[in-house]
Amino acid sequence: MVTARLALMAVLGLALAACSAPVADLTATARHVPSNVAYGQDGARMHLFIFDPNEPRSLEDRKAIAQRMIALEPACAWVPAPDDVLVTATATQGAQFTETMLVAPLRCSRT
Repeated sequence: MVTARLALMAVLGLALAACSAPVADLTATARHVPSNVAYGQDGARMHLFIFDPNEPRSLEDRKAIAQRMIALEPACAWVPAPDDVLVTATATQGAQFTETMLVAPLRCSRT
């Protein structure tokens, strides 16, 4: 009985996983450059993340890739910001770049 329940739970888990959004490409990278635009009161600055221009990506994928890359940089930390802030800031780069760039706040030290 317990084995049958575990098997059913595993099948349901796989079915739910198939319905979820795809995970951002784990091999994808981006470059980022700081701007002089401040965000908040804690020393964060907006950074421009530049992705492969030949591969449009959703906001969620661009955020996931950028956050994964920043997690590997000990001198920088991701600063949470509402999606509408990211979308608006990214749109200032031009409509043609809204799926290949991301503007997001980071707090980085100079070390």
